[in-house]
Amino acid sequence: MIFPISHERMSARRWPVVTTLLVATCLFVQVFLSMRDSAGSRREDDARAHAVEYFAQHPYLDVKPGVIPELDAETVTMAHTAASAVDSPDDDTRVAEQAELDARLAAAAHVGASDPVHRFGYIPAHPSVLALFTSQFIHAGWMHLAGNLWFLVFCGMTLEDRWGRVVFPLFYLASGAVASLTHGLVFPHDTAPLIGASGAIAGCMGAFAVAFARTRVRFALLITFRPRTFTAPAYAVLPIWAAFEALWGWILPSEGTAHLAHVGGFLFGIVAALVLHWTGVDRRLDDSVDRAATLGGDPRIDEARLLVRSGDATVALAMLEGLAQEKPDSVHVQEAIAEAARALGDDAREQKARQRALRLRAAP
Repeated sequence: MIFPISHERMSARRWPVVTTLLVATCLFVQVFLSMRDSAGSRREDDARAHAVEYFAQHPYLDVKPGVIPELDAETVTMAHTAASAVDSPDDDTRVAEQAELDARLAAAAHVGASDPVHRFGYIPAHPSVLALFTSQFIHAGWMHLAGNLWFLVFCGMTLEDRWGRVVFPLFYLASGAVASLTHGLVFPHDTAPLIGASGAIAGCMGAFAVAFARTRVRFALLITFRPRTFTAPAYAVLPIWAAFEALWGWILPSEGTAHLAHVGGFLFGIVAALVLHWTGVDRRLDDSVDRAATLGGDPRIDEARLLVRSGDATVALAMLEGLAQEKPDSVHVQEAIAEAARALGDDAREQKARQRALRLRAAP
């Protein structure tokens, strides 16, 4: 297993408000679900078991596949095939038994529909536009949530710093919706609720692989008891993750994880980032964030950044070094120095400036 630890652009010109709100919302929803009365889950399990048990005893009865997950099309077909060799009861008895099974199935479906996961998760067999978005904030447990939130911070914070606080959340929600629709396109009759931010975060990973293609990412290789680390550019490793997701989706389509949703989100992220790049919107958004980050600051920082982009990084760095003496507590100056040093290929100076900027941000 390959797990990303950090990358060289894990800093921001201003506080990542949107990423913070997304994290906080997911945490709030998970706390609410954890505090929810567990009796509700027990009632749902009991109601479904009640219906399945009755059908097992009367396999010749009619069941609409998908009313509850345990009685999918394959299970019902196998039960009917096995029951074909068994004599059915008389018509009156069968009508009464069918009514009893229908009542049990209706009770199980009603109890299940009241569960937050079923109410707000995306169910391909019963698609809802609202659920395309609400499902992104519900998770199956704390481990599921923790993994998603780490990837959100890992990629989302940097994308928000690049695209701003309007475009990034729109992209994030659209990625999640496209991911769910991809899963629904492949499994249109699936009655299991699709939940989690994985699809949206896969979109962020795809966009990151394009917008920050050459950014060096440090990974942990979790194969042995002693994890090893290595670094590689984003464009070389993140697509490998997507390829494995596609492979698992093909090999284990019913395993419980919506692998193809991840692939759909990842491809959407790639396309969205490429469109923004080709149209020049990516650069304009980045410049807009630059202006917003230095608003009320020193215009010499903007001037230095313009010099870097025009190829005069040496002049810009000299200007910024002098400005750093004048304003030693300016985060923006240190971040601009890091950009100039990066343009010059001075890795040591870049890392020193970024670390200084991080310390300044963390200071009370």
